[in-house]
Amino acid sequence: MASATVGGAVSALAGGEVLRGSANMYAALKEDNLQVVEGIGPKMDEVLKTNGIKTWSSLASQTPEGLRAILDQSGTRYQIIDPTTWPDQAALASKGEWPQLIAMQKALDTGRDTNTGPTDSKVEKLLIKMGLLRKFTKDDLKLVEGIGPKIEGLLHDAGIKTWEALAATSVDQIQKVLDAAGDRYKLADPGTWPKQARLAHEGKWQELDDYQHFLQGGKET
Repeated sequence: MASATVGGAVSALAGGEVLRGSANMYAALKEDNLQVVEGIGPKMDEVLKTNGIKTWSSLASQTPEGLRAILDQSGTRYQIIDPTTWPDQAALASKGEWPQLIAMQKALDTGRDTNTGPTDSKVEKLLIKMGLLRKFTKDDLKLVEGIGPKIEGLLHDAGIKTWEALAATSVDQIQKVLDAAGDRYKLADPGTWPKQARLAHEGKWQELDDYQHFLQGGKET
């Protein structure tokens, strides 16, 4: 599966994973949350704020040399920390350029440039922790609007275990699976599930997101 950054609501990730969140999820990240910067944790956040660096814009105006001096005077424990990229990361956050920041962070290792390959984005980690971004593995049927854990289990028991398989299953056949499971599932409407599954299988994430935006519980509104 191709890799892409979370620019709006959907991102396909390498390794068979998909991250999904709303387009306005970045609003939850506040200007004084310096931990959106790769390489800055709770203790470093405190050190910077103690030294008057309390916002993204303030951090963006610093030089790597100035930050290095702050770290050196704060104790030997911070000697291994490299703040070189912090101002650039903070500048992107301050300007709300989240896709660019995420792309940059995927090429960093704890804030340093690396040639070892992409790492998880700090921004994405924070959004996942806040419950604003959800991670799905490839062929997770719960990515389909209207399917929860119990219905996913029913579909698996019926041999429908992948997005491709769900896309190839008729709505009538899916309805038979639901009907056989009892009255508790009679409110479920699988009318859009094959289409959603097809878009996921084909990696058409933006098209899937646009389509799901108009769904309610998996039903077209």
